[in-house]
Amino acid sequence: MVISSCRIEEFTLDPNHKLEISADTVWFDTVFTKVNTSTPKSVNKQIIIRNPQNKSIKTSIQLASGATSHFRLNVDGESGHQFSDVEIFPNDSIFMFLEVHPDANNNSPDFNPLIIRDSILFETNGNEQKVNIIGWGQDAHYIFRDSIERDTTWANDKLPIVVYGYCYVKPGVTLTIEKGMNLHFAPSSWLFVEGRVDIKGDVDAPVLIQGDRLQPMWEERQGQWGGIWINYPSFGSTIEHAIIKNGTVGVYCDTISGNANQPNITIKKTMIRNMSFDGVAGRYSHIVMENSVSAECGRFTFLASFGGKYDVQNCTFYSGTRGGGRNGPTFGFLNVNRNEFNQILGTYPIQFYFVNNIVHGINAEGEIGRDLDETKIGSGSVVDYNLLRSNDAFYFGNGSNNIAIPNFQAFQFLDLDTYNFDLDTLSPAKDKGLLRSPILTDDFLNRSRIGNPDIGAFESQF
Repeated sequence: MVISSCRIEEFTLDPNHKLEISADTVWFDTVFTKVNTSTPKSVNKQIIIRNPQNKSIKTSIQLASGATSHFRLNVDGESGHQFSDVEIFPNDSIFMFLEVHPDANNNSPDFNPLIIRDSILFETNGNEQKVNIIGWGQDAHYIFRDSIERDTTWANDKLPIVVYGYCYVKPGVTLTIEKGMNLHFAPSSWLFVEGRVDIKGDVDAPVLIQGDRLQPMWEERQGQWGGIWINYPSFGSTIEHAIIKNGTVGVYCDTISGNANQPNITIKKTMIRNMSFDGVAGRYSHIVMENSVSAECGRFTFLASFGGKYDVQNCTFYSGTRGGGRNGPTFGFLNVNRNEFNQILGTYPIQFYFVNNIVHGINAEGEIGRDLDETKIGSGSVVDYNLLRSNDAFYFGNGSNNIAIPNFQAFQFLDLDTYNFDLDTLSPAKDKGLLRSPILTDDFLNRSRIGNPDIGAFESQF
């Protein structure tokens, strides 16, 4: 008699039993569309998938985008985009290989976004695990969590700059960004400045800073990237003729008082719009802002907090229906810090010069707010010659030249739908500004200001 035995393979069905995967994110850091003009080449990435259990396990693997994905998989020697009931023996592993194949002949965002994203989904015993996969899709200069360590100039060579994670300008270093440059930031990515940034657009070729999603549905959507963060010991940065849009915060200055009375940041002839949080925000900082627009933000278009020094003139601040679910004003300045119970935790010195500005929106309670310890307001501080949506008598006392915008009055901008904040023929802002010395001789579009200036960033042409 011959007795033979066969070991029956046992599979674990325990939902607590998961795979061990060698990476949670896989990066393809080559600009693939530049490699070959016909057939795209791809480096090959490898993932090890291990079963740490004492029984065999079955898993299903698929690309989240399915057959339309730019990525290709090979699982244990088999190619495809979806794999069912993949078996892995006890305490054993299998190999997965990945490639990326963007459309090499089309640099359009409809075919290749700037950054190609997908994920690999693993379903094992009813639970799901995920590996993110990311590759560069179009011809561009890509910055992946990197630092600027020496004086650097980005000039228009027809390729955009794409930042993933952060671009950090180190102390003592200047990053110059010339006219016509396009900068794109992936979600949660920032331009973080402890040195100095000098953005030098012009009226015909502004510097454009936005997210990395270029399809029409993303063209004016908030919160797609981080913002520009100015931090200690930075001072002397400038932004002129730029469009900064669709981020979390346009420009944020964090607890820095400048150097030798120099501003941390000077913003001129720039439009900041569609920020999910703030347009321009300073925390004990020195900010100068002229002939600029901050519009349609989820919280403040301008915020001065924890004191500091702020010189804002001939600017336009507006948040309407695109501004999100705001509960407070669009423009705020304060030198009082309160806790959630409205108790004062501290007060700070503040100096401000808010002149010739438009502050408007749809908040029925008013669009300019303050919380001030008046004993710590610096000499020369003034809020005057502004056009304000407010019922606060603080702004309209004896000797004030501020003009109130009644709640029921629609303000005369040329076209809010296209962010054209030029003044219409009936605008009450015309010729009502203060002729200050030294004067601002031109406006947002470099047009001459004649006689008494108009209030806001634009000089009326009517």
